[in-house]
Amino acid sequence: MLQHLIASQPSLVMLGGDFTYADTWLKPDEHIPEEVQGPYSYQPKWDTWGRLFEPLLSRVPLIHTNGNHEIEALPDGRRNVAYNSRFPVPGVGRPAPVSFEPVTSSSPYSNLYHAVELPGVLKIISLTSYSPDQEKKGFGSGRDEQYKWLQQELANTDRIVTPWLILLVHAPWYSTYASHFKENDCMREGYEPLVTQYGVDIMLVGHVHAYERTKPVRNYYMDTCGPVHITIGDGGNSEGMNKEFIDTMKRQPDFCDHPEDGKQFPRDQPQRCLSWQKGHYCFKEQPDWSAYREPSFGHGTLDLLNRTHATWSWTKNQGGAFNVADQVTIVRGSGGKACSAPPAAAAAASGRYLRAGH
Repeated sequence: MLQHLIASQPSLVMLGGDFTYADTWLKPDEHIPEEVQGPYSYQPKWDTWGRLFEPLLSRVPLIHTNGNHEIEALPDGRRNVAYNSRFPVPGVGRPAPVSFEPVTSSSPYSNLYHAVELPGVLKIISLTSYSPDQEKKGFGSGRDEQYKWLQQELANTDRIVTPWLILLVHAPWYSTYASHFKENDCMREGYEPLVTQYGVDIMLVGHVHAYERTKPVRNYYMDTCGPVHITIGDGGNSEGMNKEFIDTMKRQPDFCDHPEDGKQFPRDQPQRCLSWQKGHYCFKEQPDWSAYREPSFGHGTLDLLNRTHATWSWTKNQGGAFNVADQVTIVRGSGGKACSAPPAAAAAASGRYLRAGH
């Protein structure tokens, strides 16, 4: 796949987190059991990953965000140490703090959220799904620093000058896979009104080890005010593919009937936000906003054709053969004031259940 990417001669590469899985290794050939992962991390895996991707990343810039496997929680409470050290964002002034406690209420977590703009073409905004500030104050409360920063960043983006706006986040807001189902619903509830108000076009995510593309969606309804969400967490990993769709399982997980007691909530950002669609927490059929889904390894390419049209292609890697399995033309929506309020029915179909931990 890497050679195929190099041959395609991309202008830049976007990676939605989970670089090396160094936190899942104790030795070169010894995995750490998931139940004890946290204080250990085999750092040479970072070097191996760097050497592997050097033929590509020595030629083109990498736009990135951190995933849960970059947290690498150390016994002294520090997090994201290797990520912040090895992938600093240029021009932000200072590195992100490595303490899980916010240094100050106004301290920007620079490596954890940042923006890159190519004037006249696009702006890519990278957000973290795992911010210390968000755990303390809650996603989208208007008090967490990332939300306030994003609000300012979006307001300062001139869409006449820079037409395309893309968000890069690790954990999906919309996914029909059983793995990590609705795990990031708190961030979706808090940030989605801002994202739709300013007309974000595309949201690229990872975390789920599979592929899925949505139609424009907002608050679990098809809506041209919402962005196209693309889960592209299928580039390869040591954990295998996520193959089950929540709506086709012969027996759905217990949390579908009792979500308040569920185990699917993220241990790295333990907030719980519950939402129901058609009276159910888990989907009973593939939602109409889910346009294409397939649990296969692959990668995607985005070609911006002009100010209003782009082509997204997903190339599947099957037995060493590369075939375009999903391709769509994305047309930019209007956004703006007409998209500032969610549909009334959708707004009434969600609830928030928060707790500090499991």
